[in-house]
Amino acid sequence: MSSIMTDFTSIFPYLAGTKFNENIAVTYSGKMDVRYRSDVLIDMCRGKRVLHVGCCDHAPLIKKKIEHRDWLHGLITECSEYTLGVDIDQDAVREASQISGLDNMVSGDVTSDHKIEQISGRKFDIALFGEVVEHIPNPASFLGRFRENYGDVVERIVITVPNAFRGGNIKRILNNTETINSDHRFFFTPYTIAKVALDAGFSPEEIQMATFTRAGMMKTMLLRRLPLLAEDIIFTGSVTPGRA
Repeated sequence: MSSIMTDFTSIFPYLAGTKFNENIAVTYSGKMDVRYRSDVLIDMCRGKRVLHVGCCDHAPLIKKKIEHRDWLHGLITECSEYTLGVDIDQDAVREASQISGLDNMVSGDVTSDHKIEQISGRKFDIALFGEVVEHIPNPASFLGRFRENYGDVVERIVITVPNAFRGGNIKRILNNTETINSDHRFFFTPYTIAKVALDAGFSPEEIQMATFTRAGMMKTMLLRRLPLLAEDIIFTGSVTPGRA
């Protein structure tokens, strides 16, 4: 087992806002293998038609990651039927294309009224938002605009976000310290990323936990018992019927 939740029946009314509880307790599955984030995403994208939103990394890191076979866009390109990457940063797209030699990245804003032809003209099994929405001031609006623009060409959405419960956060709390990417606006929990996605028009299907780096034996054993301590949440959802 790799998912902490696949049945959302009991909490769906709360996610949808039709029921309210000021202190709802959500119980997740335990005793599972928590894997490295990139490995999970590669398996998800294998043989699929993938739209990779926010595909570029920081330019100084791309070459090193390619050399270590750890650049996500390149790895997904290799394993998928086809991949199209899109990033709002035109300079980053140009540099990533030059460094990697790939020609499957375009620059554009997926929330713009002017649709990106390379996206709207194709069909995708997965739209992957890897560590994107925590940077966005209004993630529900951002994802909702994406669904309005491209919900008819995308079957499923996969969102990865930093986990508020991750062990490193808890450890630093004991020292009255917060460590965070200065551009992040949010940490998420499994419940809150599912609620944001549903607000945007994506019905939850599965939630997995993952690590940012390959875990050693002790960490692997700990996360097998307490998966909510992992660094990353991977949410999978589909376009809510009638909202494409």
